[in-house]
Amino acid sequence: MMAVRKTKIFILSMSIVVGISSCYNDNLEDLYGVQSCDTTSVTYSADISPIINSQCASCHSSNSPSAGISIHDYSSAVSYVNSSKTKLLGSVKWDGTASNMPKGGSKWNACNISKLEAWINQGMKP
Repeated sequence: MMAVRKTKIFILSMSIVVGISSCYNDNLEDLYGVQSCDTTSVTYSADISPIINSQCASCHSSNSPSAGISIHDYSSAVSYVNSSKTKLLGSVKWDGTASNMPKGGSKWNACNISKLEAWINQGMKP
């Protein structure tokens, strides 16, 4: 009887240890640095749109976008870059020249910043 109880306690303990350790979540980029960041041919649809959708759309794509800045599609993103490229880059780089974006969120990773810069420098391809 005592052996069964010890076995149950052991199994329960191991389940807790495995459960807790499986909750550990680190950003691979933080652990190993940027593995690969291809910026040779950046397009809005393949590279920039997914970044904007995950980082910007919640505030800058509604009927009344934050600060009046709407970047909900290709043409609005191009329009904003043409009028405020320095402000946009300063915002995502957190370089002190503009308000850090996303508000209340984490700074973009280096690859996403590089892709945005490459997209702009390569002529903002759709």
